Amino acid sequence: MISVAYDVTSLAENPYGGIAQVCRHTLEQAGRSEHIKPFALYRRGTLARLNIRGVNARKIGWVDRLGLVRYDIVHALGHRIPPTRWRKLVYTLHDAWSLYPNPYQGVDFQRRVGARMRAEIQQADAIVCDSRATLDKLLELQLVEVTRCHVVPCGVSEPAFPPGKAENATVAELLSTNFVLFVGRIEVRKNLEHVVDALLPVSDLHLVIVGENGHCGEQIRAEILARMPIDRLHVLSRISESDLDLLYRNAVATLQPSWEEGFGLPVLEAMIRGCPVVTSNCSATKEVAEAAAILVDSSEPSQSRAAIERLMIDPACRTELIARGRARSQEFTWDKYFEKLLGVYWQLLS
Repeated sequence: MISVAYDVTSLAENPYGGIAQVCRHTLEQAGRSEHIKPFALYRRGTLARLNIRGVNARKIGWVDRLGLVRYDIVHALGHRIPPTRWRKLVYTLHDAWSLYPNPYQGVDFQRRVGARMRAEIQQADAIVCDSRATLDKLLELQLVEVTRCHVVPCGVSEPAFPPGKAENATVAELLSTNFVLFVGRIEVRKNLEHVVDALLPVSDLHLVIVGENGHCGEQIRAEILARMPIDRLHVLSRISESDLDLLYRNAVATLQPSWEEGFGLPVLEAMIRGCPVVTSNCSATKEVAEAAAILVDSSEPSQSRAAIERLMIDPACRTELIARGRARSQEFTWDKYFEKLLGVYWQLLS
C-alpha cells in the first residue's frame, strides 16, 4: 500500500473553488482505494472540511517540519509543496498563468507566486496537468521535460440529490425568469465584459453570476457589471450545491467566455445537468467541450449573443446541444481521473 500525503489547504480554507473541488474528490477517491493510505495535510483552514472517510487529516506541524514523517508520495494539489519528507513528489499544475507576465493578476503577485511555482516545479518528480492546454503552455515556457508531465483531466459527478425547492430567495425568484448563468471568480481572465456586452441588448434576459471577487473584482463590478440594469443582474457569492444545481438546470445557457482556463469545471457541471454551454474557442474550455458546446471567439460578444438567442427560439438546437453535453460529460469521471493518477504513482515507484 502506498502512503500518499496530499496538501489540501485550498479545501480546508474555502470549499467553493475549483482547486478545492479537485482536492475533495481526490481525497474521496483515495479514501476508497485499496492501494492508497491517504493523509490530508493543511496549513490553514478548517479540519471539519477534511472529514472524509478513510482519510487521516491533520494540520501541518513540527513532526513534518522536522522531517520525522516520510511518505512514499507527497502530492501538492494546490500549487504549494508541504514542508515534509517524501520518496517522490507529484505536483498538480491546475493552470500556468502565474508562470509568465499577463494581465490576469497583479504584477507583484505574479512575480512572487510565479517564482515560487517555477522553483517547486523543478523539484517535482512528476507534474500532473488538468488539461493538454496547460501542459502545452508549460512546455512552451520550457520549464520542464515532457517525460515528467502527465495530463490527468478532472471529473464531474452527477448531483447526489434530486431537484428540490430553492433555499436562497433570489434563486427561487430566478427560476421563473429567462437567465444566463456564469460560474466563476469575478476577475479579468474570466472576461465578464464579453458576458455583459453579449446579454445587455437582450432586454428580457437576466444575468446570474455565482462567484466571488478575484483580481480586479471590485473594479469589474463598478465599471463592467454596473452597466447591466440592476433588476437584470444577480450576483451570488456563495450558495448551496442544491441551489447551484437548480440554476444550471433552469438556465437558458451557461456562458463561460474566459481568456484563459486551466480546465473549466463549470462547463462539465452544466453539461451533466442538461444545461447548454457557450464557451471560448481557446484555452482548455475548447478541449473539454469539443463539439458538445457552442464555441465562440472570446473577443466577439456578438457570437455569444447570437448563440443564446438561437437557444431561446430553436428547441431542436437546444435539445441536440443538451444531448451532446450529457454524452460528453460522461467521458469525465472522478473514477477515471483517479485511475490515471494512480498510474502516475505506480510509474514513479516502480
